[in-house]
Amino acid sequence: MATLLIGYDVENQDPNNDVTKTFLKTVSRLHRELNAPCTLFICGRTLENNVDEFKKVKSEYSDLFDLQQHTYSHMLLKTVFQENEKGKTMFRGGTLDQIREEVKKPIEIMKQLLDVDCIGLTGPYGYYRGLSDRPDILEILHDLGIRFTRTFARNHFDWQPLSFKVQPFWYDVQGFGDMLEVPVQGWQDCILRNEIGWENTEGYLNEVKKNLDYIAQNNLVWGYVQHDWSSIKGDPNMSIIRGMIEYAYSIEVELKSYIQFYLEMKKN
Repeated sequence: MATLLIGYDVENQDPNNDVTKTFLKTVSRLHRELNAPCTLFICGRTLENNVDEFKKVKSEYSDLFDLQQHTYSHMLLKTVFQENEKGKTMFRGGTLDQIREEVKKPIEIMKQLLDVDCIGLTGPYGYYRGLSDRPDILEILHDLGIRFTRTFARNHFDWQPLSFKVQPFWYDVQGFGDMLEVPVQGWQDCILRNEIGWENTEGYLNEVKKNLDYIAQNNLVWGYVQHDWSSIKGDPNMSIIRGMIEYAYSIEVELKSYIQFYLEMKKN
């Protein structure tokens, strides 16, 4: 059966902006209404700015919401060298020491504030090949207790879309056979919505449905990404996610959180 993994990158770090608070209220109600599991990949600084709201999610919605991390301050794990029709752009990644601190700190914060043992990580921006070519980074993550990652989110131009041929895999070749990579295929929501227009929610949802049809027909896994700020931009009631979940159910695509998927893969 095809599987849809909805993961939200919760990353707004402005303490004077209520976007994350608004998002958490909306997403919690929606996923409860639809009984749909998902994962929140949270920046540590975002958690610090919204502690009460995350505690509410943890206490009232833990049966549906899996809480993992997105680094402390959204530092890139790898340098991205992006090539598209607009030209070439480089976004520099952190040093190994910086990466260790960026991943370690959210683990400590999530345990202290939410009593959550964080073993999952989304890499800011996403990267070509994920961390397949960076065993040094994998070693740091493994030492810190990370056991599944969502970092393979770009094609060979460090751009998008990423082919659905890229499916979840273990980092066994790199020497970390108990670490699972769960790619983000297709387009990141904020990039595609920016391309087609933020108010064009129907057009975006149609693209989502095409991808759902494709994974259903081919029995694939889709690691789907939205963000706290983009989920409610031009779509305050999150009609895109509602339509996506309802359509997935209608064509018998199974929804899981990332931790559910990881644990099932680990058993197999």
